[in-house]
Amino acid sequence: MMIEKLHLVYFSPSGSTEKIVKMIADEIPGLPVETHDLLTSESREKKYTFGKNDLVVFGCMTAGKLFTKTDEVFDCLQGNNTPFVGLVTYDNTYYGIALTEMLRRAEKQGFVVTALGAFITRHSIDPNFAAGRPDDKDKEIIRDFAHKAYEKVLSGDLTLHTLPKTNWSSLELGNKVIAYREEHPDEPYTLPVSYKTKEISDKCIKCGTCVRYCPVDAINIEEKTFDLEACIGCWGCINPCPRYAIKSTSREMANIMKSISDLTERLEPEIFM
Repeated sequence: MMIEKLHLVYFSPSGSTEKIVKMIADEIPGLPVETHDLLTSESREKKYTFGKNDLVVFGCMTAGKLFTKTDEVFDCLQGNNTPFVGLVTYDNTYYGIALTEMLRRAEKQGFVVTALGAFITRHSIDPNFAAGRPDDKDKEIIRDFAHKAYEKVLSGDLTLHTLPKTNWSSLELGNKVIAYREEHPDEPYTLPVSYKTKEISDKCIKCGTCVRYCPVDAINIEEKTFDLEACIGCWGCINPCPRYAIKSTSREMANIMKSISDLTERLEPEIFM
């Protein structure tokens, strides 16, 4: 099969998913590369069309779901029997139905899903959780995934022989979320407002970095306030802040972080081809 262009498509508020998508691209040499960053609402209002000789590498973050901009992210993409390699990132806890949801939505948009992967990255709120992930072992798996997926496409084998499965959590709350998403796959899902409360401290210099990283324009930097109804709880505003001026103030999230901090089992990437 002839591939003429490699397209990198990602929704990556914290930047971790973007890095893995680009790691995969580094292992596919010799093709012109076009990047489509879907972080901003303006980018998701455009239409991106791909042909059968394009290869799309798509990445999205997850917390047991493809967050709440899933419709926008996929509705702006249109394939034409276009080979599709997809990945989700998560924080060593669970990714729920994210890959099965990605498969279903990508096929609906005209893509042929040929490979899927779930990879671990550090947590957006607490960088000590899953710290250093992806590490050297992860990166070797990512590189191998890239090589095998591309070779599979070139051979003309676009069939996904191993279908993704639901990835359950060791946390009771996580499993409740997953079960709900399994029963209501097309229903919009968002975190309760109380889970999304944040504050901007006096360390803030109003540089606007957090505003640029917010995918839903939910930050008023002049007043140092958040539109919590619009916020999707991705916490992409926390990591890039050069002054470490933003922190979660949610009691519910603090309890969740305490629960996951007790998890010590190292999870490994999962690959489906």
